[in-house]
Parts: sequence; structure tokens; C-alpha cells
Amino acid sequence: MGKTLAGTNLAGMSTTRDRVEDDYYATPYEATKMLLDTIKFDGNFLEPCIGGGHIAEIIKEYYNSEVFGSDLIDRGYPNTYVADFLTHNFDRKFDNIITNPPYSLAQEFLEKGMEVINNKGKIAMFLKIQFLEGAKRREMFKRYPPKYVYVFSKRQNPWRNGSQVNEKGKPWASTMCFAWFIWEQGSKSEPIIKWL
Repeated sequence: MGKTLAGTNLAGMSTTRDRVEDDYYATPYEATKMLLDTIKFDGNFLEPCIGGGHIAEIIKEYYNSEVFGSDLIDRGYPNTYVADFLTHNFDRKFDNIITNPPYSLAQEFLEKGMEVINNKGKIAMFLKIQFLEGAKRREMFKRYPPKYVYVFSKRQNPWRNGSQVNEKGKPWASTMCFAWFIWEQGSKSEPIIKWL
């Protein structure tokens, strides 16, 4: 099984550029702000790919709630529990999960998330829009239909090694399209597609 890494999204990066160490691609702050400006969350949060806290810091700006963080790698973010989300046995459940999982393990992250989320709890994952494709995922979507898919109108550029800019001081660029996929535990409604 591949690694579950902090803030990873194995997508959108040039194939001519070497992959960053441990495939650490962080979520742009603005992407999380757009999510939290659109969807209301209640209760505590888990960020299982907390990395440098790119998502967690924005959650803390919006909510006075507990934010639990775990990651396979300790990147120095305070109070990070170092563990593999997919194999860790949690002794509690969470009200919300917001994360940018490794794209190659996104389905596994969703399935594990459904085990550790409270009834009516929400899971939000920053993923390539292509996550909608695939025969294997079709069966998963039958079991766990997303409640919403929020497609970005403006291109989002994941940050290599958690940095907003490249070695020349310029923002990263991506050719991939991303969306926030939102699930609610227990919901079987047809997905609603919206735009950010």
C-alpha cells in the first residue's frame, strides 16, 4: 500500500518536474476558505493529512472548535499525532473530516472516514474532478454518494512541499481541475453539483 501523506494530492503537477519528497502537495488557503464560506460545519474536526496545517489553520480561523490532526509524517505542525490514518484504530468518532488525501488513496480515505465519522457528520475532500471517473469508484459512489461536489471556477494550484511559490518565487501552476467533494454520513440523496 502507498503512503498516506500530509496535504497530498498526487495531481496537477507537471510530468517533466520531479515529484516532491513524499508527494507533499498542500491545499491552497483560498480553497479551504471557499469551502468554509459555502458549507456550515458543526462540532469538532479531524484533518488526517494535516501536514503543515494548511487546512487546519483556516478551520481555526472560522470555528472555535477542536481540530485534531494526524499524519504519517511529522512536518512540525503543533499537536500532530503521527499515524497512518488508514490503519490507526481511533478510540473516538469525529463530527467532521476535512482533508486533501493522496489521490491514489482517496477512496480508502473516504471508506475509513465513514468508519470514524459521527452520524450526520461531514467529510470534505479536496480532489481532482476526475475522481468522478472509474469502475471501482462507481461502486463506492453507490454506497457513499457525495451530497455535493463543489467545482472550482478558478484553477487551484496545490503547493509543492507546502510552499506557495516555486524556486523562482512564482506561484505554482497546475493543469488539473479540482473540486471539494462533500459527503454526509447516512445521506443517500443524489449529488448536487455546484460551483465555487
